[in-house]
Amino acid sequence: MNISLVAPSSSSVDVLMKLIEELFAYEALPKKIEQTNHAVNQLLSNPELGQAWLIEVEHEGEKIIAGHIIVSYSFSLEHGGRVGLIDQFYLKPDWRQQGIGTELIPQIEHQIAQSGIHALSLEVNIGNAGARSFYERHDFVPRRQFCMMTKVIIPSEVPLNIAS
Repeated sequence: MNISLVAPSSSSVDVLMKLIEELFAYEALPKKIEQTNHAVNQLLSNPELGQAWLIEVEHEGEKIIAGHIIVSYSFSLEHGGRVGLIDQFYLKPDWRQQGIGTELIPQIEHQIAQSGIHALSLEVNIGNAGARSFYERHDFVPRRQFCMMTKVIIPSEVPLNIAS
């Protein structure tokens, strides 16, 4: 089985969007179709923001899209520069537990290293012991002293408090 990361083209964006919808359904995330479409288009148009890949599996002579990975870029003083965050790593259920992730992690690391990335982080559901174990086997270290926190910012609702 040959496994490759393939950058989505304009003709495969619909495939990427369908995979993202599948991930949202699997994780029971709220569907925000317009917001997600806008974010995907923004990411694909601005490579400095990150990278999206389709996961292509060559199986029995046929090339099949088995999932997708999205890495967004940020900056960290702690890590000495640009860092990546695996925002999404999705494999369709039929392709899980077949070694695909194990083969892809080094490919992802190679790709992002070429973009000047110094560290790679990800979020994993605290209750997903299988995923946590998988990532730990690939040298991701839980930062037990840290808790990832998020606040959604809605520009129209942010008060403007400028001291004069």
